Amino acid sequence: MAVRLCGVGDNVVDRYLHLDLMFPGGNALNVAVFARRAGAEAGYIGIIGDDLSGTLVRNALVAEKVEISRLRVNESFNAFSQIGIDQDGNRYFIGSTPPPYRLRLDQAELDHVATYDFVHTGDYGQVEGQLADLSAAARLSFDFGSKPAEYAEPLLPHIRIATFSGSGLDDAGVLALIRWAQARGPETVIVTRGAAGSTVAVGEAVHHEPAVPVTVTDSLGAGDAYTATFVVALGAGASLPEAAHRAAAAAGEVCTRFGAFGHEAPMAPLPVTVTTG
Repeated sequence: MAVRLCGVGDNVVDRYLHLDLMFPGGNALNVAVFARRAGAEAGYIGIIGDDLSGTLVRNALVAEKVEISRLRVNESFNAFSQIGIDQDGNRYFIGSTPPPYRLRLDQAELDHVATYDFVHTGDYGQVEGQLADLSAAARLSFDFGSKPAEYAEPLLPHIRIATFSGSGLDDAGVLALIRWAQARGPETVIVTRGAAGSTVAVGEAVHHEPAVPVTVTDSLGAGDAYTATFVVALGAGASLPEAAHRAAAAAGEVCTRFGAFGHEAPMAPLPVTVTTG
């Protein structure tokens, strides 16, 4: 039977100013899509706007065969970010505007999550207050990005699989981060470091996976592809090195094109003033 994974929380439209194109994205949504591409049965629970950007997100999910029976539509604009790309292919945010709504799952939605093997959310998912409920429903994966320890520590007891951005850490720092996190809850920890590769751990077992050499066009979404592919592979019974190898290949492929997973559209007019930072 296929692994089942549900993304819960954020979605966004990434607006590439130099291309005059917009792409669907967001950590929870990306992980659902990449899990589907990795062979899982995937679902997504979140809120979209009723504008052109929200329609783009919904249509992309349908095209990717992600289950969206619990997708909500709010009478507002969809969350969006303004994206630039530097000469090395690394994306940077010029400005962003969060959604004018906040997700809180009701009991029916939590019951729906319980039909999945894994549920994934992250530091932009807006559901930190419901992690205990999500963890009770399915094995909880959480992406902390580069958030500080003060943010992560109270959440870790609920989490089974934790992902961190380890840019700037050396090998000793990565191992220290892994053991620190495991001592507080999750048995499985992923630390990604871009071109320096990734380190994954399940219990005492630790594996370092080199990055796949590619010509980088855009790194946006690569970490989400890594997490999704790793979780699906491990859940399907792959060894730790094999799961990491598949995940690195998926992340490398994302870096070769613009947008997290495609489905671009001409950029819609800005609905509101952009919040910088």
